[in-house]
Amino acid sequence: MSTQMAEAPQVRPASDDVEMTFTEHLAELRRRLIICVAAVAACSIAGLAVVGKLLTFVERYFLSGIQLHVFSPTEIFRVYLKLSLLIGIVIAFPIILYQTYAFIAPALDRRLRSRVVWYAIPSFVMSAIGLAVCGFFILPFIMTRLLGFTQSAGVVGTYQLDPTVGFITLLLAIFAIMFQLPIVLSILASVGLVNARSLVKGWRYATIVIMIAAAIAAPDGNPLTMLLLGAPLLALYGLSIIVVRFTQPKISPR
Repeated sequence: MSTQMAEAPQVRPASDDVEMTFTEHLAELRRRLIICVAAVAACSIAGLAVVGKLLTFVERYFLSGIQLHVFSPTEIFRVYLKLSLLIGIVIAFPIILYQTYAFIAPALDRRLRSRVVWYAIPSFVMSAIGLAVCGFFILPFIMTRLLGFTQSAGVVGTYQLDPTVGFITLLLAIFAIMFQLPIVLSILASVGLVNARSLVKGWRYATIVIMIAAAIAAPDGNPLTMLLLGAPLLALYGLSIIVVRFTQPKISPR
């Protein structure tokens, strides 16, 4: 009888020295997805404890003077689930980011790997700035103006809880993503895909693309919201040109 026994295939850790098979890549992806889902689920469950306080804060700060209504017995339950999921994603985002990096890191050379790590902190900072700009300036301005338009028309507004909270969270998420533009263009410049000169030359086309993107991304389709989305993007595009000047590879004269 042969002494060799069949062993179950094991997932080898990803490293620079070990080339993984396609099946092992799928198993590695599945493992990291499970970790991300478990982290979001655990943080969402923990977030249920503060959803009520968060909703009260949103009503007092963003919806002052607006009375919210629910139109079904389960609506408040759906809102609590959405907000707890949002809290879970925000808290678990560092874990999600690390698992994503750990999965793609073996495919990157050491130079690109170090750049990804160094861009992580600025990415968090820009997201926080985007949330602050939206929360302290854009959202109060939009909600005040929309409420003023409703009152000036002599119409009594009936605001539903679920879509109103959804509008606020979506706009916050849009600004958090928008403020990644300098980071994205900086990464592209660091690998030679764009440069400051090409960005300056293409500012007219960029303006058209930005305004179209703002029109598509506006949650309510309101021209005021489109303008308030487009203006920061244009400012970020100008900031990106300055950042790219420092991150693009230096071309030595021959």
